[in-house]
Amino acid sequence: MYPTDANTKLLLVEDNPADAELTAAVLEGADVTFEILTAASLGTALRLLNDEPIDAVVLDLNLPDSRGIETLRRMREQHHDVAIVVVSGANPPGLRGDVLSEGAQDFIWKNEPDSNFLARCILYAVERHRAQEAHRSVRQLLDANPDAMIVVDGGGIVRYINKAAEELLHDGSNLIGEWLGFSSGERLTEIEILTGGKPRTCEMKVAEIEWSGQRATLAAIRDVTENRLLAEQVRAAQKMEAIGVLAGGVAHDFNNLLVVIMGNLEFLREDIEDEDHQVMLSRIETATERARTLTRQLLAMSRRQPSRPVVVRPNDLIIKSYTMLRPSFPKDIELVFIPAEEIWNIRIDPSEFDQILMNLAFNAKHALPHGGRLQVDLANTTLERTVNDLTPGQYVRVQVSDNGTGIAPDHLTKIFEPFFSTKTAGTGTGLGLAICQGIARKAGGDIVVSSEIGVGSTFSVLVPRCYDAVTEIDTKPELPQIVGDETVLVVEDDAAVAGSIMQALQMRGFRTIHVDDGEKATRVLSEGGETVDIVLSDVVMPRMGGVELARWLAKHRPEMKVVLATGYADNVDALRAENNPQHEFLFKPFAPTDLIATVRMMLDR
Repeated sequence: MYPTDANTKLLLVEDNPADAELTAAVLEGADVTFEILTAASLGTALRLLNDEPIDAVVLDLNLPDSRGIETLRRMREQHHDVAIVVVSGANPPGLRGDVLSEGAQDFIWKNEPDSNFLARCILYAVERHRAQEAHRSVRQLLDANPDAMIVVDGGGIVRYINKAAEELLHDGSNLIGEWLGFSSGERLTEIEILTGGKPRTCEMKVAEIEWSGQRATLAAIRDVTENRLLAEQVRAAQKMEAIGVLAGGVAHDFNNLLVVIMGNLEFLREDIEDEDHQVMLSRIETATERARTLTRQLLAMSRRQPSRPVVVRPNDLIIKSYTMLRPSFPKDIELVFIPAEEIWNIRIDPSEFDQILMNLAFNAKHALPHGGRLQVDLANTTLERTVNDLTPGQYVRVQVSDNGTGIAPDHLTKIFEPFFSTKTAGTGTGLGLAICQGIARKAGGDIVVSSEIGVGSTFSVLVPRCYDAVTEIDTKPELPQIVGDETVLVVEDDAAVAGSIMQALQMRGFRTIHVDDGEKATRVLSEGGETVDIVLSDVVMPRMGGVELARWLAKHRPEMKVVLATGYADNVDALRAENNPQHEFLFKPFAPTDLIATVRMMLDR
């Protein structure tokens, strides 16, 4: 049985009419019927191939317009999609090999071949050519595939790899002809490959295929290193968000506790005159300040710390920080602060700038257990290229460097993660650097780190240059003995906090009304049974919070003054943007004197 059907279109290229007729006559005697076209020159043959769907060509190499192997070469260059059988009256040594290497499917010597033999040669040539074309198409698909593709034969010998595999395996073309075993299966297998000495995580799937007519195995390998890294970054971002929400909630409740503690502490100071008891109260106050600082760190880490950025001179800030830090450092640490002769202004919350310097300085202190040098210096710098996502431009660089123990390379990528710490247990919260980075990014900048074990570390805080003039900050005189007789509507859902606030107000002569959410406050103000001079409201409450209450008042009671007590930055900026002179903020935790001063200021405004 022949390998294909009888509907085969054949082009007979022969310049000798007698030979052409003889070949046609031979084929007519075969068991297969061919549709035969003839051409006496290469040019005519090429035109027919362009115009007709021809399955095979019987080609004489010596034609009027082309001679020898060049005839086959020219035809194959223009028509790779047709099977070619070369028929030659001569059979010199090496001709058959040359013909096959140039892309012919078969070579026949004109020695009066049997009709069925010639027919079989032509039909088998057509089938071989179709198989070769299919194989070539498969190779083109594999070459175009972005995944690494490796084909091994039944004996495990590598027969083919695509370009992606060469790149992944670092000049993997050397694998051709080498043994490489794969186990076929439907499930993905995770493997690790060294590329240029660096490990790459890959997923591999193996399948049975046919290659050049033989049973073979195809391994498809996909490099998922970057995808895994992105997935890790997404998980880290989700973790950060979850930690931020948790920290914000803890800080909110902790702030309420501190309001009560700070309030009662101040009440006791006024009532107790005994010196020993005053010492005890001072210790409580110190512990309360430490708790207040920790709460600020939690809020800063969760990006919910209220911020008051102003335009400042960096020189002024580092001089102030040096004054605060010098007493906290032992004499065996040389503390050097170098202001700049000319430095650009920056926009940042001064207290947050202090927090960055203090955290970085105390980290350096821990890296200098046997003494050393800690230097803080300022400089103007211009970034010519993107650094840590910072766009090119002008920045002020605050550089904190030490000659201490340094940071291990595998820790450098983690130092800004919340709660990650290289310090011994009990000596750090792991929040300091995360807070520093958060503050720098909130100001439009970032922190760049370099470190070497045994040599030291350098933290460069980059903050964008500000072209505005320095902000003049008004200082309020302390008014510890403020009194009043107005009525304050206290809107607070925490009973202990509400009790502390009302006690502070009542001790200064104010009258108070208490409700535990914003909806109840609107009813009190709408009914008009009570005269209210000012509203003091918490921001976070069930049903209606302080922000919604403030907006309700702006619409229905625009003359009513409102003080919003909050520990969060959420919604504060939005309300500030409304620029309503009837709104003021009191940030938790606050002392009774701060509360009274703010209420009195708003009433007198």
